[in-house]
Amino acid sequence: MNHLLKSYIKFLWNSKNEHGVHSPFVFDLVTKCFYDNTKYPEYSLLKNTSKRVKLLVRIVWYFEPKTILETGNANELNTNMFSSEIISFEDFIKNINSNNDTSFDFRLSTFDFIYFNQNESQKTTLAYFELLLPTITNDAVWIINDIYKSTENENTWKIIKKHPKVKVTIDTFHFGMVFFRAEQEKEHFVIRV
Repeated sequence: MNHLLKSYIKFLWNSKNEHGVHSPFVFDLVTKCFYDNTKYPEYSLLKNTSKRVKLLVRIVWYFEPKTILETGNANELNTNMFSSEIISFEDFIKNINSNNDTSFDFRLSTFDFIYFNQNESQKTTLAYFELLLPTITNDAVWIINDIYKSTENENTWKIIKKHPKVKVTIDTFHFGMVFFRAEQEKEHFVIRV
């Protein structure tokens, strides 16, 4: 049995729906966003209309971020469906380097939403994660794509979940969501979508 299938069976065994969620914040996200079955006409603008991509679009709509930073293969969120400014991490770094700004401090930037499009190694993903931590706000939403695609991705997800600044995580199998909400106790959710 391959890694992805084993991981999916384990995910199904451990996952819950909205009835197993006791956090009001997560319950609202699950019921109002994850389980929203509306056939939005905007979906026709998507290059990829998979269930996972539609969910990602709904999550962006739900949180209404002003700025989205995308690491890795910067084409997943490349759409005009959002009012958010979408910045590629690589373009962001190139811009800093082209301006010879060696004094740039990430703590001076904030991103409401960061999408880690995991085509990177564990070392690179974790380096980006640590590098971008100074940009977090209490309401920041970080999404780690393909958390079960490989053993390395799965191990990366486990490391991220344990990070002391991470308060809430949601595992939807296709991606993991990370929240830094200071007012919440550390909690991990595994949600069937």
